[in-house]
This record gives sequence, structure tokens and C-alpha cells, in this order.
Amino acid sequence: MKLPRLALAAGILVTMGVGIWSVQLGGRALWALPLTYVLLLALGAMVAPSSVVLIIAKASILLSVFVVGMLIAGNVRLSTHVAAALVGMLAFSHGYAYGHANLGFVGWQQGFSSYDLLSILLPGLAASLLMSLLGEATCSTLVKTQHKPITYSIGGIMLLAGLLMVLMD
Repeated sequence: MKLPRLALAAGILVTMGVGIWSVQLGGRALWALPLTYVLLLALGAMVAPSSVVLIIAKASILLSVFVVGMLIAGNVRLSTHVAAALVGMLAFSHGYAYGHANLGFVGWQQGFSSYDLLSILLPGLAASLLMSLLGEATCSTLVKTQHKPITYSIGGIMLLAGLLMVLMD
């Protein structure tokens, strides 16, 4: 499975969007959503070399930008558990697609080694966590300076980007 460039852009947007949405929800969601995202991203990447087939991985990656943009723009309030479950489903499909795209590159056909885990998965997870924290910092700065309409505009831009990604694919 070749991962298109749109999927990589979608991954960046969704990761930052998770951070923005966690600030909008506040409370326990500040740490629960980014942590859930990173953990299930890793789980999806580790499941990819197995015989489990996730048919909707590519479609869910592109739709995830649309969904997260809609949640931010609409200032949708969900409980932390429901929000974490939603973010986890999106993260699992992203991780599965990334892990599946790296099958030929890393050589996971012979087995999943600890070297593969350390060399590929950990830097990717660190980058995801940093992008999510960047989204959190951006949103909290805008909220503290009374620029809440800008955060809704960011959600609208993500919503439009997700729609364009779905249409372009």
C-alpha cells in the first residue's frame, strides 16, 4: 500500500487538530486526547504487519481531517471518554496505514524487531506528540487572548481541507 502525499498532510492536520480540540474541551481532555492519539497510533502501526486487514484505512485518513475540522469549527462538546474513543479510532487507522506503507521499506516481512520499533515508531510518535502539543499551545494562546473566533476559523479551514482531500482522492 503506497501512502499518498494527501495522507501525510492529513496526518499532520489531524494531529494538530487533536491538540486544538483537546484545549476546546478542557479538563482531563488536555492530556487524555493526545495520549490516546499517540498510543493508538502506535498500536495501529504494530498491527499493520499482521494478517489483520483494515479496508477503510485510506478513506478514514482523509475523512479524519473533515471530522476533526467539523468538531473544532462547531465547538462540539463530548465527554472525555467519547472524545478519546473517537480520536482513538482515527489514530488507529492512521497508524495502520503508516505501518502498512512501511512494510517494504523497513523489512517487516521477516518479523517485527525491537530495532524497527526504536528506529521508526518512536520518532514518529514523538513527532505526533509534539504536533499535538503545538496545536494545544496555539489554541490556548488564542483562547487566552480572546481570539476564540480564530480557533473556529482554524476548524473551518480544516473542514474545507478535509473536503478537498476527499474530493481530490
